[in-house]
Amino acid sequence: MCKKGIYLVCDYPTKDSFFEAVRVCDDFNMDFLEIGFPFSDPVADGSIIESAAFDVLKKENVNNFIESTKEVKKLFRNKLYIMTYANIVFGCGMEKFAAAVGFVDGLIIADLPYIESRRLKNVLNKYGINLIHFVTPESSCADIDKIKKSSNDFIYFVSTRGITGGAFSLDDETRKKVIYTKQNSKNDVIVGFGIQNKDDIKEACRYADGVVIGTQAVKNLKSGDFYSFVRDLV
Repeated sequence: MCKKGIYLVCDYPTKDSFFEAVRVCDDFNMDFLEIGFPFSDPVADGSIIESAAFDVLKKENVNNFIESTKEVKKLFRNKLYIMTYANIVFGCGMEKFAAAVGFVDGLIIADLPYIESRRLKNVLNKYGINLIHFVTPESSCADIDKIKKSSNDFIYFVSTRGITGGAFSLDDETRKKVIYTKQNSKNDVIVGFGIQNKDDIKEACRYADGVVIGTQAVKNLKSGDFYSFVRDLV
């Protein structure tokens, strides 16, 4: 079975529409949600998610995002993750942040290198929060082996070089890396970056265990086509 996850920018474009999008994802039984906590320098995000983050940051802060994600937990039955940047976590203090979001299944930090993840992971483990590791097309087999060994939730495979929002494609080298990552992995390998539609999902899941759809979901939520967009992914 190909698992499907949706990425939403917290409280975008409004709190009400954000919560309605969560309900839609629950209605169509998406396997997981990633709630993006906006950051002022989102180096991994393309223009659509970056613009959405800036809109939210004009009126809200991390405390608002935590409260809204608590509400998401009530509305969505499956796995729930927070995706954000290191400055937010370390700015709050690792222990304080982990304690505040202990109700989620995992934390995804877009700019946290694997080599620097150990001390944060030790804190998160105390609160039952899994730290999601990234693999990229540039990851060496030795690095992938380390990640497979230490992961305690899914492995996030970044399918394209650069930022989110581009077209989806897997070249031969990347396909081999996805296959290698999945081989003997005790956790699912989820492909992200560039997934836009059902055809992309089908292609990605020839090699991986699932996908996450971000930019296209945010785009359709803003345009008012979110319900039909999610329906067509099922």
